[in-house]
Amino acid sequence: MDKNYFRSLIKHYFLRDKTAKETKEKLDKYYVANTPSDYTVKYWFREFRGGRNSTTDEIRSGRLSDAVTEENVKKIHEMVLADRKVKVRELADATKISTERTRHILGEILHMKKLSCRWVPRMLTPDQKHEQSFFVESCTKKNQTTIIAYKTQHIQKHHTYTRGIQKISSVCIIRLVRSMYERAGNTALKRGSYRIEARHHKRRGMLTAGVSLLHNARPHVAASTTALLNQFSWDVLTHPPYSPDLAPSDYHLFTKLKESLAGKRFQSDEEVQTAVTNWTKELAGSFYAEGISKLVSRYTKCIEIDGNYVEKD
Repeated sequence: MDKNYFRSLIKHYFLRDKTAKETKEKLDKYYVANTPSDYTVKYWFREFRGGRNSTTDEIRSGRLSDAVTEENVKKIHEMVLADRKVKVRELADATKISTERTRHILGEILHMKKLSCRWVPRMLTPDQKHEQSFFVESCTKKNQTTIIAYKTQHIQKHHTYTRGIQKISSVCIIRLVRSMYERAGNTALKRGSYRIEARHHKRRGMLTAGVSLLHNARPHVAASTTALLNQFSWDVLTHPPYSPDLAPSDYHLFTKLKESLAGKRFQSDEEVQTAVTNWTKELAGSFYAEGISKLVSRYTKCIEIDGNYVEKD
């Protein structure tokens, strides 16, 4: 069969709201031999989901050797490091090569993939897996308490109750949502501002029990910031590398926000800010509770698979 014929079938099933897996099963059932691979079916689903209508090959910008150059690889890598949510189309436009070559550079040369809408290394190193697994175990065990009851006359252990990962919700729900709107121009979080905020929350009656979670953004892990946190005698757990699948804001909050704003047009930054603010105000507390509750199963799975990614392609 011609490849464009299969692409048309894939588009047909896509428009009928079938999944890539269901489409692959139907193609294998009715055509058996020479059907597109899983990767190809998923690729075309991504293309159609991104707004592509044509099933024919795009006109490539030059030969393969002209597209996959050291300069293009470096530029794409720098753009991804600067914004891990950058779109393939934006990378292709910046380098003036096709989206197909851009995906090739991302997947086959830089060994990256999309996870919770962020570009991350396709495979974590052993050290990164250990750090991710260690972080999860530390977070789940940090608030573990064992209560032992004795019968006075026999001094005999009667009951043991352990509460561990259930406390994650009370820890992580603090400041789950913090909206920040940037105006045109560069805006940076200064180390001095962060230290002032840390001192503010150390005052009597405010967060004196210690910090359980800490982002590894540069202002948060600067030497001066780290020294200040050590003075407070806080237990600090740095966030594991490349782990949007363990961040409720990435796998739950922002995903739903994108669905809510999909297809809408805004004339100004103020309209966007108003739309996001109204959306968050309309959400019930159960929405946030749902996102937090997913942490338990995700953390458990992260430990079971030795710190690897919880989400798969």
